[in-house]
Amino acid sequence: MNVKYDFSGKRVLVTGGASGIGQATVQAFLKSGAKVAVFDKKFEIESKGDKLWELPVDLTNAEQVAVAFKKLEQEWNRLDVLVNNAGIEMVASLEETTEESWDLVFATNIKSVYLCSRLAMPWLKDSKGTIVNTASQLAVVGASSFTAYTAAKAAVVNFSRSLALETASSGVRVNAICPGAIDTPLLRRQFADGKRGPQGTIEDLINMHPIGRLGDAKEIASCILFLSSDAASFVTGSALFADGGYTSF
Repeated sequence: MNVKYDFSGKRVLVTGGASGIGQATVQAFLKSGAKVAVFDKKFEIESKGDKLWELPVDLTNAEQVAVAFKKLEQEWNRLDVLVNNAGIEMVASLEETTEESWDLVFATNIKSVYLCSRLAMPWLKDSKGTIVNTASQLAVVGASSFTAYTAAKAAVVNFSRSLALETASSGVRVNAICPGAIDTPLLRRQFADGKRGPQGTIEDLINMHPIGRLGDAKEIASCILFLSSDAASFVTGSALFADGGYTSF
């Protein structure tokens, strides 16, 4: 069953919206009537239409993030939803993890959440808006060779919980979404021709999900829209696990 949400007249900002879960989320909000701005360093140029506004932004760079928000302020008079989705994964043992790569994982996965949430907060307080932060099922379980990634995603979950307590009295809800493994072209390429990762083959990865398959980006986008909607008006400080049962073992 496809649940329909109405975000007509709403303004939504999605980070990391050029591909994967972010892209599916952008499309879902657009179909629900929202105007959507997207920050992503994958964009080569700024593109602004009636409903969709794409801005090239390095979300680890505080100055670039501030400039992008200034642009929004010049065009928009409100912000209703912030989806902090930008993130990167790194597969490496602790001994192989350089300080530079560790810092990049944390800058992308959690510093960007801090930067955007801080700048968006005045608007969100005015609109009684919502924040949804993309974490991972690996925020609460260990995974060999994912030390930096799991630590950063755990930080996203507790950042969300703490900020929810801080902003509840202002009417701003904050939640995290924790997806399992999502079936994307990138993931398929990582396991092409029988390649193995730290978790084995792609069949091994699928078998870690009791539901018996990988997730679809549209399924995660649907969860994000729910958390952003009035249907979740009593939900704040929560981490929603959409992981096919991965963390239920």
